[in-house]
Amino acid sequence: MISKIATKPAATPTFRTGDERLIKLTDNAAKKVGTLLTKQGRPNGVLRVAVVGAAVSGMQYKMDLQDGPANRISW
Repeated sequence: MISKIATKPAATPTFRTGDERLIKLTDNAAKKVGTLLTKQGRPNGVLRVAVVGAAVSGMQYKMDLQDGPANRISW
C-alpha cells in the first residue's frame, strides 16, 4: 500500500538549532537517562554524545553520562 503524501507545510522546530550541545530525545529516552543519572548519584548530570570517527560502514558515536557539560573548543 502506498501512503499519502503529507500536504501540510513543515512545522517550525520546537527545539533550538545551531547549538552543538543539544540533541533531541524522546520522552522515554529522557526519562531513562534521568533515571540512570540519579542511580549514579548525578541528578544534575548530562548525556554526552560524540562522533569519535568514521569507518567504512559510517560514523562511529560514543555516548557517556557525565557530571556536567564541558566547555569545548569548536573548530
